[in-house]
Amino acid sequence: MEFNQWFDTWSQKAGLAGLTLPSNFYQPPAGLETMSVLSKTSLSHADGAFIIQLETGWRSRFKSGDLLAIYPANDHRERLYSIGRIDKEIQLSVKLHPDGLGSGFLYNLEPGTRLRARIVSNSHFHFPKKASAVVMICNGTGIAPFLGMTDENNKKVDCHLYCGFRTAESFELYKPALKKHLDRQQLNGLHTAYSREGEKQYVKDLLARDAGFIAETLSNNGVLMLCGSLSMQKDVIELLDRICEQKTGKGISHFQSHGQVLMDCY
Repeated sequence: MEFNQWFDTWSQKAGLAGLTLPSNFYQPPAGLETMSVLSKTSLSHADGAFIIQLETGWRSRFKSGDLLAIYPANDHRERLYSIGRIDKEIQLSVKLHPDGLGSGFLYNLEPGTRLRARIVSNSHFHFPKKASAVVMICNGTGIAPFLGMTDENNKKVDCHLYCGFRTAESFELYKPALKKHLDRQQLNGLHTAYSREGEKQYVKDLLARDAGFIAETLSNNGVLMLCGSLSMQKDVIELLDRICEQKTGKGISHFQSHGQVLMDCY
């Protein structure tokens, strides 16, 4: 239920029928930036994901891991997408949902089209400035910020990506970029799990397999980054807690409190 519908229902039950929200509530916020579509892929598989790249103004400042807020209906309804910074421009990885307000709006944009949006700083999920190694963990379109982070890993920090998809076909959309990052040694390890074919694994199964490496990474001041669904986050954190207790004698909360576990899940 949209907020305005909930508000109408609430005001009636509270005996405040006729109470209205201020008119500016229904409008997008002021100060939006005009951006233009550089490119957009077609739907590459049955899961319905696509990549869209946006050109920003020269004054824009953002990093991979920040968020893009769009207003598809030109009203107060906001949709947020994790940014990957590629060639100094914004790249989004989006799953097209049936009747999805945000994903449908983005998919219907064509190269050259302009849109109004704003960049939301998400500094707690930027690539670590000081880390011996970075392990990136994601499922589905949660890969978006990591594509940007590895693309800009010019210092060649030791990076490993663990990602989960439904099928190998789902992964094809991201393969060319990741191959380039591997060839350039901007990415040192790539591990994929497919939940609906082959061994039918989830990303947590890959982490369980490499439990020793994960624990060693944390013990040596490395950083783990998670991006994707909340259900994936829950499963992975439970597993990491067991790994850390068994391998280091400390729970995952110890490493979280030291800024070694960064999460942006939805």
